[in-house]
Amino acid sequence: MSKIALVSPIQSTKYSQPPLGLALLAAVLERAGYQVTVLDANALKLQPEDVVPLVSEADVVGLTAMTPTISTAIATARCLKKAYPDLPIILGGVHATLLPKETLVTAPEIDIIVRGEGEETIIELLQALEHRQPLSGIAGISYRKDDEVVSNPARSKNIDLDSLPFLAYHLLPWRSYRPHPPHGRRLPFAAIITSRGCPYRCSYCSKPIFGNKFRGQSPARVADDVSYYKSKFGIKEFAFYDDVFTLDKKRAYAIADEMIKRGLKVDWTCETRVNLVDKELLRHIKQAGCYSIAYGIESGSQEILNILDKDTTLEQAEEAVRLSQEVGLQTIGYFMIGSPGESPETIEQTIQFAKKTKLDFAQFSVTTPFPGTKLYNLYLDGRKGDNIPWESFVYASSGSGRELAPVFESSLLSRDDIKYWVKQAYREFYLRPSYAWQRIRHTTSMGDLKVSLKGLSMLLGNIRKGRG
Repeated sequence: MSKIALVSPIQSTKYSQPPLGLALLAAVLERAGYQVTVLDANALKLQPEDVVPLVSEADVVGLTAMTPTISTAIATARCLKKAYPDLPIILGGVHATLLPKETLVTAPEIDIIVRGEGEETIIELLQALEHRQPLSGIAGISYRKDDEVVSNPARSKNIDLDSLPFLAYHLLPWRSYRPHPPHGRRLPFAAIITSRGCPYRCSYCSKPIFGNKFRGQSPARVADDVSYYKSKFGIKEFAFYDDVFTLDKKRAYAIADEMIKRGLKVDWTCETRVNLVDKELLRHIKQAGCYSIAYGIESGSQEILNILDKDTTLEQAEEAVRLSQEVGLQTIGYFMIGSPGESPETIEQTIQFAKKTKLDFAQFSVTTPFPGTKLYNLYLDGRKGDNIPWESFVYASSGSGRELAPVFESSLLSRDDIKYWVKQAYREFYLRPSYAWQRIRHTTSMGDLKVSLKGLSMLLGNIRKGRG
């Protein structure tokens, strides 16, 4: 089984992002001597049936899926199994990790599920398949045995992140990737993740893959990554997609130090929490090339923040935005609409808070109860998997033009109410003369202008329809 095809299914988005998990697995497999093909069906616009002839020589196919793409992943597996009945099909990713039994019952075309971090599991699994060995001793997988679903014990999360190879960007259509506004000053663009795990307990977040314990690559290794992608592929802008880039503030400072010392002149962005920054750190990452920082603020109502177990305050959010802007960083605020306890009044508080803080950009998404979260248990536990519209578990439009469809409603807000308020939030925040003037003043390059124009196009898509 020397030929492995890894497939990321198509999804509804205008701004395709690199499948980082598959790119890492591909690199791990190549290092182990396997011949690997990666098909990013999203970037290549491949429907499930289009994948079939492209994997005809593969000995094993590996699929990945998030919750919104699980249906497409299963459809791809169905097409593959129909064409190649004896082809082993493996599924990994967040959704399968959270719901392995339900997924295997729903999709008989899937043979094995890899749960959690797959770098070690996939090598052991392929060796077992190749030598026709039993699967019972492989930690971190679920499979069928005697018409029953068997889930082996979980694999421990102790892999040394510095020991992992560089992502196999050479197997991806990397020139096709476009960061969604307000990112994207320069191209080519690449995304990387330098840490795993988050100790916080937000009720809308699930952590089935990386867990609660924070683990980070060394600052030197992070700089090695940036240097490699810059020299090998000419990457000019990076998005650090770590859940909380500044959770270890000393590490984040040291990463910036390494980039400055090595003269790595690239633009980059990151995401973090409002309680995990200070002015010295923000100034230093700005010096290292960071031009924009995104904060998960979530709500302008302290009551809603408390319900979400956010463990932050509105005062901390205001301070983080103020300090970021003082050192010259663009600020992005992520907000959710439709959380438990949400009402028209708390939504208005959120909109006013976003305007008050003078954020450069705001994203208003639909609160979505993903599997593995407290919100899922609150709203959807007990429903049968085949009756849940997983493809609707999309919290933001990503410029696809697709209208968001909330998957739950409350006594205070119907689904139509939530859709209305998301659009209204965008209208109130962006369609202000003061905001237009703010953007003009903060546009200092052609890159900024390009991002603003793309953002305007996305905005018009988000607010194209109102209620009633």
